[in-house]
Amino acid sequence: MRRSPNYSMILQWLFLLYAFCIPVSLDILRIAAPLIIVVWLLEGDVKQKSVAIKNEPFFRAFGLFLLILLFSLLWTDPHNLKFGVKYITRYWYLLPMFALFTSLQKAFRMPLLFSFLGGMSIAVVISFGVYTHLIAFKYYYAEGASPLMHHTLYSIFLALSIALLSTLFLSEKRIGLRLVYAMLWVLFTLNLFVNIGRAGQLLFIPLILIVLFRHYSLSIRTLTVSLLLLGGIFYAALVFNPQFKHKMQQTRANLAHISYNTSLGARIGLNIVAKDIVTEHPFIGVGTGDYLSEKNRIIDEKYPERTYVRFLVHFHNQYAEFTVIAGIFGLLSYLYLLWRLALIKIKTDPYVTLKYLMVALFVLTSFIDAMFHLNRPLSLFALMAGLLLAQQRIEKKSDTPHTSTTAT
Repeated sequence: MRRSPNYSMILQWLFLLYAFCIPVSLDILRIAAPLIIVVWLLEGDVKQKSVAIKNEPFFRAFGLFLLILLFSLLWTDPHNLKFGVKYITRYWYLLPMFALFTSLQKAFRMPLLFSFLGGMSIAVVISFGVYTHLIAFKYYYAEGASPLMHHTLYSIFLALSIALLSTLFLSEKRIGLRLVYAMLWVLFTLNLFVNIGRAGQLLFIPLILIVLFRHYSLSIRTLTVSLLLLGGIFYAALVFNPQFKHKMQQTRANLAHISYNTSLGARIGLNIVAKDIVTEHPFIGVGTGDYLSEKNRIIDEKYPERTYVRFLVHFHNQYAEFTVIAGIFGLLSYLYLLWRLALIKIKTDPYVTLKYLMVALFVLTSFIDAMFHLNRPLSLFALMAGLLLAQQRIEKKSDTPHTSTTAT
């Protein structure tokens, strides 16, 4: 007699593949994510899963966010309607978080984090190989090495990984694992500061502070030691890494004399344009399909010399972009979604610390990039939000052992 496939176990391994591929390969990621949904449906209990999703406040917040974006299509110029629909369909990258919520098994929680860190380890090794010219890579730039993704996103992923390694190290009792975490921490931190992504280098500070305050509790002594540690790391980077020193000097020069043709200056220019658009359309925005055409219109009318700002294809500020698209309602719906992420009810470390890290990461980096629209950050959000929601489900089950759930 032929045995039917164990779809639940297949799904767990697909989750691990998905986590591993997020920092390594978009091509494999785009195969793994739809496969997860297919196997999730084949796993069964679709009605029960749908009820669980419907009753989860976080998903209701996400539904509200999507609904507002969809409504904004009503006042999008018909010529840009297709572009607006394409903008919204990008959120298919979040689909795996529904499957993770209902079906991630208890035994696969930590392996999921290890798989993500494994993918990051591969990215770090390749980055060092490219940086030292041991690996030839088509898109290598002499000033930094982040060949698998844009340097800004790579630095953000590194900062999160370093913070995650920190909390795993502090909560681990076994010497062997602590040694592994420490070695990876040093390797990842060195890689962060030899790359050119300033976002992750700055994000490194608040994320590490969150980990330390979660572990040791907030006090004058903890704050002093933490700041001395972080200050020492930055000082060492300035002294021993000419590239990092040059990047910091460049940042200071850009702030002192703003050029809208630089990365930092263009972000300032985009915020100015966003302010002009929101002033004209404060409540409902310009519509999902018109946010770029309106940006270009404002630049052509008011700032024609800012050609680089016109060239950019998003606002490099997620708050500004959603406010331009759907006005105050767009902004509030995104803030509410992040708030619901913060309110996920879990009580077990390292997942509680991970929740605070993810909230801080998206709250802070949304000021400098399209963190809730680019494919890799969306995939990272799906992975970690799905894991946190699964942890909430698992904890609820342990508190009420007779309650039926979809997966253990």
